[in-house]
Amino acid sequence: MFSIVFFILLNLVPMEKAEFNKQFGEFIRIKRIQNNWNQPQLSAKMGLDFQYISRVERGLISPTLFWIQRLANAFDQPLEKFIKEFTQFLDKSN
Repeated sequence: MFSIVFFILLNLVPMEKAEFNKQFGEFIRIKRIQNNWNQPQLSAKMGLDFQYISRVERGLISPTLFWIQRLANAFDQPLEKFIKEFTQFLDKSN
């Protein structure tokens, strides 16, 4: 787990929080749509209110590592693969 967090920090240090939120939200929205889920369906898989997903997708909040792990679980992915996909998404976006 430490190596994953370290990898995230190394790759995201130059990124501003607002930009991270925006990019992460877009990443989640795309993954949700690829799975043919709406926000309530994804939030039900995570055990929380769909408004949380809405705020994440709009870049209004930064999910903690706990919630990022829950997102990875909802998408049925190990955390490491989920983070790797996000960093690849960032590389394509820039």
